[in-house]
Amino acid sequence: MRETFGEYIHKLRSDNNLTLTKLAAALDIDQSTLSKIENGKRNVPMDVLPKLSKIFNLDLKQLEHEYFSEKIAEIIYPQEEPRELLKAAEEKAKYMRIKNQQQGKINF
Repeated sequence: MRETFGEYIHKLRSDNNLTLTKLAAALDIDQSTLSKIENGKRNVPMDVLPKLSKIFNLDLKQLEHEYFSEKIAEIIYPQEEPRELLKAAEEKAKYMRIKNQQQGKINF
């Protein structure tokens, strides 16, 4: 079972012996915001991801995957059939990608 993104940040901070104050300052957010993030009471601002990546020497793409997977999980966890919902969302994302590529082409 995967932990929440906030729990993951808490673990990183604890494993690296950083205080809330020090990590919050490095992320350019206040201590209470970081505490709420770690406790699941506030979402992680996306602009924090590159800073987390740099501070903890983590792959930014992997952090982004964790971030977006949590966003998706927050939406689908109450649903009875999340696999069907994910399959439909994947198909819709493919359609949107193709449509955007086609709109980028100008025919003369």
